[in-house]
Amino acid sequence: MQLTVAPGPQHDLLACASFLPSLRACWLLADRGFDSDPFRERLEDQGVRACIPPRSGRHWPSRFSRRLYRQRYTVENFFARIKRLRRIATRYEKLADHYLGFLLFAAVLDWLKYGST
Repeated sequence: MQLTVAPGPQHDLLACASFLPSLRACWLLADRGFDSDPFRERLEDQGVRACIPPRSGRHWPSRFSRRLYRQRYTVENFFARIKRLRRIATRYEKLADHYLGFLLFAAVLDWLKYGST
């Protein structure tokens, strides 16, 4: 698992570019915001299989596994749990490194409480 902090107005596709080279022979579960042909081609070139639902306006929607996509709830639940911490939700820290430190600390606390399941 990798956790990074991106500027607020930056799109998630640009934010995840830093850790994409480390992915090999795995599944990537993402929401509709990541449904773009260049992104899918890049993943395919790396041997990564994408499970991304197509956007509603696509002329040729790609297929995805609904059963596998349901596993995204674990990531969504993680973010819901750490956003209960006021310092994370309101982002008091102005420096990205400090905020990332608190995110990692919240992730460790969450892992200690809920385990690695």
